[in-house]
Amino acid sequence: MIRFAVVGIGRMGIIHARNLAKGRVKGATLVAVCDTDPEKLEKFQTKFKSICVYDNHKKMLAEAKLDAVVVATPHYSHVDIICDVLRAGVNALSEKPAAVEVGEATKAIELAASLPHLKYGIMYNQRTNRMYAYAKKLLDKGALGEIKRVTLTITDWYRSQYYYNMGGWRASWNGEGGGLLINQCVHQLDILQWLAGMPEGLTAWASTVNRNITVENDVVAVMDYQNGAKCVFTALGHELNGTNLLEIAGDKGRISIGRFKMRYYSFTKSEKEVNATTTRGYGWSAFKRKALTYGFKNACNELRCMGQQVNILRNFTNCLLEKEELIAPGSEGIKALSIINAIYMSAYQGNKRVTFPLDADQYHALLEEFKKKEKDCK
Repeated sequence: MIRFAVVGIGRMGIIHARNLAKGRVKGATLVAVCDTDPEKLEKFQTKFKSICVYDNHKKMLAEAKLDAVVVATPHYSHVDIICDVLRAGVNALSEKPAAVEVGEATKAIELAASLPHLKYGIMYNQRTNRMYAYAKKLLDKGALGEIKRVTLTITDWYRSQYYYNMGGWRASWNGEGGGLLINQCVHQLDILQWLAGMPEGLTAWASTVNRNITVENDVVAVMDYQNGAKCVFTALGHELNGTNLLEIAGDKGRISIGRFKMRYYSFTKSEKEVNATTTRGYGWSAFKRKALTYGFKNACNELRCMGQQVNILRNFTNCLLEKEELIAPGSEGIKALSIINAIYMSAYQGNKRVTFPLDADQYHALLEEFKKKEKDCK
């Protein structure tokens, strides 16, 4: 039985803790939780009397017999706590994002690499969505051929001024390290690079629209890949009844994935073949179409009951029991984070093109500038 602890039992941490405490993860048990808020600890222990509670994660690591720790604290603390967990000889699973900036993320990745007997994972639960998982198989075996175009539109993350007025550490450079991108969009950007790969560079625009906040809620980025293909990424937090759509078009086919439905088009002839053989000005190919849905049962269990994150908890547990490979290794966390950092660098420095790998020192200096300006405005 894998003995878990959860550090940070706020909005997401409490979901992880409940899933573990209620036995929803086979082969795992929750033995401790940690939070700096005494009210949260008292409320949790009232419901789960057999679970030990701590207000200091270092004390917990020293006293509790643990196999794994889930870190679900505010963004800026992720790396420090993950490193403390790994140094204590315990496997670590981080909530997203891996860090606020790539330089910090590298610290945890390098430490984990020096401790190969331990596992370090990240809560990229969208990778367990069966539509994305199927798309990954198609792309890995080359079913779409060479990628020609990628479009990612995420405008269904609506957030009102009331949401921001609730305060806390979110939606600020000092508390969260950004806005829409680093909070809401990090999962989709992970899926983007997981399926289409990392771009060579990007040019971006970001702004704050109709909200009294210091961070962005409106983003457009154009990413370019080594083969010349482009990705147009659009994310808005102020559009009512918005869209969530990923399209990847290739030489041999196309996938289109919405929130609950995916369509895969397999062309009988590739574009290269059509172009080489057609004797008309226009070209076309017959195609086969396959549809795949999120699944009613999955939607009920994951979106309304346990949360999709339970899939990563199960995978992490099975990995520790040597039954599965990690779906989302912690080292993967730096990729989506690099895209986020690059978008900020481009958008807030005159829409200049930013290339990868990212200059971590340059981004750190820019972030410190954002944080100082935000403090000065208060």
